[in-house]
Amino acid sequence: MTLFFAEGLVRVVCSVLRVCKKSSHRFLLLACISIFAAILVMSFIGNGSYERSSREVYTPIDTEQLAANVLVINTGIYINRIHDVDLAAGTFAANGWLWMSWDQPQEGDWYQDIINIDSIKFMNEIPNKAKRKKLIDEPFVEYGDRLWQSMRFSSTFLINNRDFRRFPFEELELPIEIGSDMFGVDAAVYKPNLKDSLAGDRLMLSGYEFRGLEALTFSHSISSKWGHSIPPESPDHQVKAWSYPHLEWILRFSRLSSSSIARLFTPVFAAMIVLIFSLLVSLNVAAIKITIPTSILLILAVLQERSHKLLPPNITYLTYMDKVYLFCYVLTLITLIHSLYCVNRLQKVDEDDRPALMIPLRYQQRILVNVMCLSLIIVPFALWYL
Repeated sequence: MTLFFAEGLVRVVCSVLRVCKKSSHRFLLLACISIFAAILVMSFIGNGSYERSSREVYTPIDTEQLAANVLVINTGIYINRIHDVDLAAGTFAANGWLWMSWDQPQEGDWYQDIINIDSIKFMNEIPNKAKRKKLIDEPFVEYGDRLWQSMRFSSTFLINNRDFRRFPFEELELPIEIGSDMFGVDAAVYKPNLKDSLAGDRLMLSGYEFRGLEALTFSHSISSKWGHSIPPESPDHQVKAWSYPHLEWILRFSRLSSSSIARLFTPVFAAMIVLIFSLLVSLNVAAIKITIPTSILLILAVLQERSHKLLPPNITYLTYMDKVYLFCYVLTLITLIHSLYCVNRLQKVDEDDRPALMIPLRYQQRILVNVMCLSLIIVPFALWYL
């Protein structure tokens, strides 16, 4: 009984080895594809896995719910021009006017000799490229016992938020941040003067459409005591962070959808249409069935490389356009593999059996055409939410 079982087991193993030997190239090909796909997925899963503790916090402030003893500094801006926008370096240059107004101090008020236009600092500017000129040296009294002062500025600013995940339909934010380290938010807060603040009519950025000027008021907290020796019994020792007033003027732009569709999506769509029509070509024309998908792969690679020229280098995440290209690569590879399969099947059968075999193969390719057409309509919308 044991000998009979061992003999059967040997036969099964030999049969499996013969099948593996016969189809070894297929198993190796599937293994290579699976390993590459796994490495690709794992590489993006590992991105951004390292998290460090936050050392500063920006908390929004409701300027309508301030305490009575907090000085409100009305601040406005007029942005005349922007230029030298460098998305790779994350900088842009801008010039315009900035003004502020506040209550006239009474005798003994803490801000009597502190608050003026010089107390405002551009928090995200590059200092060696900054130019500031006060329009008036000293604040003058307006109606209602309020002081007013302004300056002209021209500087290069850093872009804090560059998110191209929605490329080529992304939004671009160009911030001009102002703040002060001379007083905290418990003493004074910047309130944006949205009524008079605006951007010039000639404010333009190539490839983008200007959406508007926004203002955000924050309390900027930094987890540092700046080297001060505070006794443990002091109430200030328990304070985790000191907060300062912070105001962000944001120029919001969005990429023109018309140019994005015409320059990026139209060539990809045309390539996919040619790919679909290659499935409708007769199986007797083997050269065209194989050549078209391989050519489409090269075309997609060139188009993807050209689209990357519109982005900063070394982006560590996939954009929406990259996901579309990956989807097109998958469709092209499926088309190429299925066409190779059909051509090989026809080459291996006798001449008399080809007409009968061609009917189911042609039917399979037409089914594939329908699936590809539906996927080209549905998948791009699904990728937008991934």
